[in-house]
Amino acid sequence: MPYSHPYKPNSSDNGNPQQSHASESGNPKYARDFQNRAEAWAHRKDHRASNLNDPMDHFVDRVVDIGTNVGAGVMDVLSDALSSAGDAISRWANRDRELTFPEWRARMDRKIQNGAQGSNLAMAIVGGFFACSFGISALVMFILSAVGPGALHLSDMQFMVFPILMAVFTPLTVGFAFMTVFGIRGYRYYGRLRAYLRAAHDWVCRLPAIARATGHSEAQIRRELTKAIADGKLPDTFLSEDGQTVFFKEELYRAEHAQTSHEEEQSRQEQEPPKPLGPMEEFLKEGQEFLLYLKDCKGRLDPTVDEELEEMDKNCAVILGFVHNHPEQLNRVRRFSEYYLPTTRKLLDTAQGLGTVDGENAQTIRRDITGILHTLNSAYAKLYDTLLQDVSLDVSTEIDTLETMLRQDGLTGGFANDFGASVSR
Repeated sequence: MPYSHPYKPNSSDNGNPQQSHASESGNPKYARDFQNRAEAWAHRKDHRASNLNDPMDHFVDRVVDIGTNVGAGVMDVLSDALSSAGDAISRWANRDRELTFPEWRARMDRKIQNGAQGSNLAMAIVGGFFACSFGISALVMFILSAVGPGALHLSDMQFMVFPILMAVFTPLTVGFAFMTVFGIRGYRYYGRLRAYLRAAHDWVCRLPAIARATGHSEAQIRRELTKAIADGKLPDTFLSEDGQTVFFKEELYRAEHAQTSHEEEQSRQEQEPPKPLGPMEEFLKEGQEFLLYLKDCKGRLDPTVDEELEEMDKNCAVILGFVHNHPEQLNRVRRFSEYYLPTTRKLLDTAQGLGTVDGENAQTIRRDITGILHTLNSAYAKLYDTLLQDVSLDVSTEIDTLETMLRQDGLTGGFANDFGASVSR
């Protein structure tokens, strides 16, 4: 008799397990039991599959979504990293090239965003997370402390942990709350600073233009730019002294500052009344002006007059130099400066005013002026010799006194013997 499995039909029965088993067993009741068991097994299988398929599908969908989001985030991070690496390589390749203002502005904007503003954002996020965590914990500890040990079925010793934890969590909450506030304020501050940079269109920019572009007041922009410059967040950036112009390059600021200082100094000098000159300064000033006038007259008159003018220039120059070195002689040359020089200048002006007229009177005037110039040169030479004569007498007196003192002290046998020279008197 062939083997018959109680649940699996033989392959020789054309795929009908009930008929094969019923025919072989000859027991209709057993056949019905087998059929009922098979249907129950199939029902339990379908029910189990229906219970497992829905959560499994939901789990698979969640895994797919998470994987998609993570993959997208990773791709964004990789894209930013590659972009930053490309910018770094580009900056390294162009390190010796002068940056244009848009390039410098983009670099500073990226530096602030990735540096100070990113740090403040991280501080705000960390502070907010811990402030919420410790705040909720402190609130829970406060509620439990208010309930009392009886309602919690705790002993007094066990209940003391709630007030202690509340006392610990409360200052932590306050500290992290301040950290969050500072982080948010710093994040907004650097955000405004980046907005000021984006509003500027050149190395030199007016604050009113930035105020119109950003919507902030000029006072706020000036205050925050001053703080950023002092903190080193905007290197080589300067504000003008009136606070109305911002320079993003030091060379431009130095040039503008130098020009402004020169203009202010010139304006101040023009507004200030000239200081009165002393007698010596006045004498030297008039003498220098007269010498310049003589140089200007050369070539405009006769050659004979030019020779006299050359001689007069030398005589007047030595007189001026002598008085400069011997201020005590100033009183002796007052008439020279107050009358002779102005009169000489007046005569030369008259000669030049004749022009090229060859009339008899004109020739007479030229001849007279030439003669008086010769006379004046002789007078100026004599004046200088007189001044030197006084100095010579002073020098002779000093030498006599020095020789007498040396002889009295027994330091010399005679000035002429020691130095091989005699002093004429």
